[in-house]
Amino acid sequence: MKDIGNFLKERREAKGISLIEVEKDLKIRKKYLQALEDGNLSIIPGKAYIVGYLRNYSKYLGIEEEDIDNIIQTYKNVEKEKSILQDVKEENVFIKKKDKSILFDKKRVVSPYKYVYLISFILIIFTGLLWINHSFKKAQNIPVPSPEIESKTNLSITENINETATLSEEINETSIEEESIQGTLSTEDNSVKKVPTLRIIANDNAWVKIFHNNEIVFEKILFTGEEIFWQSEQSLNLITKYPAQIEAYYNEEKIEINKGIIKDNILKYNFIPM
Repeated sequence: MKDIGNFLKERREAKGISLIEVEKDLKIRKKYLQALEDGNLSIIPGKAYIVGYLRNYSKYLGIEEEDIDNIIQTYKNVEKEKSILQDVKEENVFIKKKDKSILFDKKRVVSPYKYVYLISFILIIFTGLLWINHSFKKAQNIPVPSPEIESKTNLSITENINETATLSEEINETSIEEESIQGTLSTEDNSVKKVPTLRIIANDNAWVKIFHNNEIVFEKILFTGEEIFWQSEQSLNLITKYPAQIEAYYNEEKIEINKGIIKDNILKYNFIPM
């Protein structure tokens, strides 16, 4: 909202009007007008008053009706985002409190059974030792195979090794064929035409609106450092405050955004795909 407030303040100062004069003409208290320009809307009683003050003040400054609607919609979007963030914070606080309560209950329930777990662990170790001892004695009673059986066993092992080597060669041939197919697919993918990309970076908090065929496809206040990407093969119209607090790139090439059409401190730039 500070960007909108600065916009209103600049329009007022450009017309050479003081807040006292606005107060007399609109019958709106000076401190509320100051709050609109400073973006400090918490001192204004009620959202309905804020919307009314914004609309009346904008009309008084001679702002076009379309831009007034954009200002009101931007304010509503900002308030909606604040409400969503507040709900998320309250939900996270509730979940953390609930997790702590569950953790406390688990500790309180588990502690009486620590001796049961210890006894069970000792019994498992004792049972394991008995089983190992029994297996060792049983292994001592296994008969030693005769030389004839050993030779047959060695022959069988050799045959298995040969079969394994043959199978390994077949797997290698299959892998080479798959790599060749993947290389062909990769070449085909590279031939696909890339869609032009519009990238916008906010150097400061900035109001941005994007039109296509006179329809709004994007509208938001971008915070400092925030980026958006837009892929389109059709022309786009971008609207923001002048001078622009954003940088624009089309296919990674920087665009001189400030060279667009300027009217009432509003910048309009037409992007045409190359």
